[in-house]
Amino acid sequence: MKTFNYLVLSFGFILISACSNDAMNGLNDESMTPEQVKSQMQVNSVSDGLDELVSELLINDKAGKSNKTNTECATLAFTENSITVAYNQCIIQGKTISGTIVLTGNNGSTDGTKGSFEVSFTDFTYNDYLLNGTKTFAFDFSDSNSPTFTIVTDATFEDENGDIVIWKGNKVLSWHLDQINAEGADLTCTGDWDITVDGITYEFTVTEPLGANLGCAFITSGVMQLEVNDMTASLDFGAGTCDQTGTVTFPNGESEEISW
Repeated sequence: MKTFNYLVLSFGFILISACSNDAMNGLNDESMTPEQVKSQMQVNSVSDGLDELVSELLINDKAGKSNKTNTECATLAFTENSITVAYNQCIIQGKTISGTIVLTGNNGSTDGTKGSFEVSFTDFTYNDYLLNGTKTFAFDFSDSNSPTFTIVTDATFEDENGDIVIWKGNKVLSWHLDQINAEGADLTCTGDWDITVDGITYEFTVTEPLGANLGCAFITSGVMQLEVNDMTASLDFGAGTCDQTGTVTFPNGESEEISW
């Protein structure tokens, strides 16, 4: 289990974009720009980062680790039905986290091979986004080499300007511990979700499992499809190289390599 925990800590499942959501304002019915793709990936990074944070907490609890949050500024409380984590301006993997999350269910522990928690938020901010709504985490440790988390999200993210993003969808995170230091991804992600901004809905579908490797902060493989206003683009992360780039194929068939 120590190897599993190290994998989670080392894996940065966050795509960082320098673009602001202003890039989405240029959306029209004829084209889709690289800036629009990058902006949506920035929104994705908030949900991805939180998923990693909660997964890490559950993994550390399963391993019996005393410091389950890997930070000294978070306070934990356990009851028969829940786990409460209060963050006070914590800096975790470069992100500022504050507020409270409550994991309810499974008798307040990760006992057993399968179980689930509903995650709710109170005054919780992740890198200046205020989160409201819920996430459900169903864990499966029945295969010690391939633990998985099935995550259902129905939440809103509000930025400092009061702009609200709606994020709804499903994701499965699967670890492949027997492949560490071997060929293939150490971690894969599948799923589909919608992001709605200013009445515009962006539909994401993982068409080829997204992969990552121990020690690499970026997605290393897989393909994601993005659809908006009857336009479809795809983002190909490559075939295993650890870099911060991907190839976007736009609705008109043209392709461009982008970085974030």
